[in-house]
Amino acid sequence: MEDRRAASEAAKQQRKAAARTDREAARTERDRLRRERAATHVQRSRSTHRERTKNRSLTININKNSGRSAGAAVGQSAAGEAKGTPGAEFMTNEDIRAFSEHLRKQGRNRAVERGMDYEHLVQVLRHIPASDGSLAGARMRARRVAKHLKAIASAEKVVAKQAAALYASFEREFESDLRKIGKARAAQQPRAPFTFN
Repeated sequence: MEDRRAASEAAKQQRKAAARTDREAARTERDRLRRERAATHVQRSRSTHRERTKNRSLTININKNSGRSAGAAVGQSAAGEAKGTPGAEFMTNEDIRAFSEHLRKQGRNRAVERGMDYEHLVQVLRHIPASDGSLAGARMRARRVAKHLKAIASAEKVVAKQAAALYASFEREFESDLRKIGKARAAQQPRAPFTFN
């Protein structure tokens, strides 16, 4: 009985060893084929131009002209008048409304732009092959790089949302005080014109 067990254990160990050597042989064959393919692999483009070069580089140029002349300082337009955030003086409720509306609009526009920039960057980066010429994992590498731009876009959304909440909160908290201030100063009656009668 024990001889059979010992024989079956020995046979099982032999099968495991044979399977292990088969797996190792298959792995080394796969690696050899992969190296051969990488050495001879030339990625084909979809265009009719088939010539490929080994020196790959990525150049991204972002030029944004805000309409200012080259000599104009930041915060001034080309005409020379000072230009800042509207309503930044906070002297009236209209100033606060203009300030929060300006922030909301700018935040919304920047959030949309950054979201589009994120998509564009992902599309550009996902077509850049690795050093061995393969595109495997390029999409994930592109997303890992561009995730910071996506976070910037979501932060801009938060800016727009909080700017809208700013004026709503201001109205809610100070509405009664604003009514009192508005009624405290009675409108003056128009004076009768002076005449010598």
